[in-house]
Amino acid sequence: MSKRRLFIAIPLPQFILDAFSELQNKLKPFARDAKWVKPHGIHLTLKFLGYVEPEQISTISVMLKRIAPGNAEQLVVAKGCGFFPNARRPNVLWVGVEANLQPLQQKIEVEMATLGFEKENRAFAPHLTLARFRDNRGLLPLAQETQKYSDQLFGEFTARQFVLYESILHRQGAEYQALETFILNGTRDEHR
Repeated sequence: MSKRRLFIAIPLPQFILDAFSELQNKLKPFARDAKWVKPHGIHLTLKFLGYVEPEQISTISVMLKRIAPGNAEQLVVAKGCGFFPNARRPNVLWVGVEANLQPLQQKIEVEMATLGFEKENRAFAPHLTLARFRDNRGLLPLAQETQKYSDQLFGEFTARQFVLYESILHRQGAEYQALETFILNGTRDEHR
């Protein structure tokens, strides 16, 4: 059996995906060559695992089952948008995320490292990708239009779970299949 491309992410509720679809429709005229992420494919990535041997999946699942119960549900706020690395040379258009996800993400990062998955060198910067750009020339109109939404609230929800997904690549884009869901049910620290 061939390797499978996996990642761990928090799924988003439909009303937030609908808000992203509306925003994409407003911005598309300003960046016709962008590769827009289909709204149903937008998720909050906690860890990209890459290509995994099928026999490793059960071990990953066991590890994630141990992590989930010790972590509380989290309020996630989707707010504002911007560009990586910046608006002058955009490669990615994103919506910002306000949430206390670092403890959960770090536990996943550490545990996956024990299974041989490379640790991420960059600091965790939760975001939601709306579009990617192969060529970032001529995107000044998009950058200017996006400024209108730099403080826009797109919605908030309580993240009660995270999911181990498989990413299946097709010519028309990636298809994401949920392999297993892990429920967050630790006690919430009300003093944060």
